[in-house]
Amino acid sequence: MDILIVSSSEKFNSFMSKILTGGDFSLKDRVKSASLARRRLLERGYDVVIINTPVADEFGVELASDIAEKYNCGIILTLPSEIFDDVTEQVVDGGVLTIARPISAAAIMRGIRFLNGVQRKFKNVEKKALTLEEKMDEIRVVNKAKWLLIQNKMISEDEAHRLIGKQAMNSGISRRAAAEMIINKYEK
Repeated sequence: MDILIVSSSEKFNSFMSKILTGGDFSLKDRVKSASLARRRLLERGYDVVIINTPVADEFGVELASDIAEKYNCGIILTLPSEIFDDVTEQVVDGGVLTIARPISAAAIMRGIRFLNGVQRKFKNVEKKALTLEEKMDEIRVVNKAKWLLIQNKMISEDEAHRLIGKQAMNSGISRRAAAEMIINKYEK
């Protein structure tokens, strides 16, 4: 898991280095300002971005909101306890996880594990959506080939369906590939 830490505090950076050594973490980058964080995010992707407010060139809330809007990564925003509730209300609907300072290693680890779990779920949903899109596209191609066979060979829909299946089986190709061959034949 690739993590970007945005913090101008050496104490926080040292703390994070200690708790993120080993395991599945590969601490790829540490930057001190929001502008450097934005540049790094353009250059490469991260699984989690941890922002320790305030950062060198802004407070960090705007950075967290920008990242949430533009990138597919988990965001943890650490805040002073005095402003925790107010800032949390600003960013929670954008999917930013907030943690009040002082921070424990356990709270950071729970936050990272939570964000990792959410990302896994999103990736699974994304895969299922792609699979459904591919199946729907295959159905469209096969249906188009069926209607071309119905029009050109004057056969029923069931016969066209069987013909596509038989051609696919005899040629050792997918139904979609057989349908595409039929479309190419009749659309010339």
